[in-house]
Amino acid sequence: KIRGKKEDFAAVRDVSLAIPRGETVAIVGESGSGKTTTARMLLKAVEPTSGSMLFDGQEIAGLKGEALRDFRQRVQPVFQDPYSSLNPSFTIGRIVGEPLEAYKRGSRAERRARVHELMDQVSLPQSMLRRYPGELSGGQRQRVAIARALALKPDLVVCDEPVSALDVLVQSQILHLLGELQRELGLSYLFISHDLAVVRLISDHVAVMQRGEIVEQAPSEELFENPRHPYTRQLLASIPGAELG
Repeated sequence: KIRGKKEDFAAVRDVSLAIPRGETVAIVGESGSGKTTTARMLLKAVEPTSGSMLFDGQEIAGLKGEALRDFRQRVQPVFQDPYSSLNPSFTIGRIVGEPLEAYKRGSRAERRARVHELMDQVSLPQSMLRRYPGELSGGQRQRVAIARALALKPDLVVCDEPVSALDVLVQSQILHLLGELQRELGLSYLFISHDLAVVRLISDHVAVMQRGEIVEQAPSEELFENPRHPYTRQLLASIPGAELG
């Protein structure tokens, strides 16, 4: 759960949501609505000024030392632009294995085997391990970013606009991959997007944000079939071919 309240200006106010294990919660809204700030708080990149954040029943707002280190292994991000989030001077093999090195997971041979396993999971050939991000397509780079996020076997992956920089066909492929990985690994996703058409394809629950507040949240099917808030209806009407009753 994420809750926050500040009397003066706040990027996020009175936000409360829960991410069930093994499911996808999407936060949707226009730029500046507060959705990315919410994600950054959950990733411990931004500290809330008040309220509480619980992960697996544990308060995470004040985590330090080993407790914080453990939390960061269990919650991993996938960002919007895979090119800027991947070190261009590192090979793909080094990028995917970087979290394993940082957290000293296993022996060198075990780390190498894990990197090969991750490449298989995101459907990339092993020959790509010797290549560099600049040699890959946008979709391939996002698959590398997903592999790196999965390296430490997290429970929750925070996906911040993970397909918005990709063309429609590649978007569909990445969304399909995320769905397969969720079913295979039991992952939970917090999925940030401005695009309700994308959100409809992947989410179990949807929270709609406007001006730093959640104005509506509901199971995905219910929200798309019976939107209640005018802003939600406005967003739905902007989907090409959308028809609202």
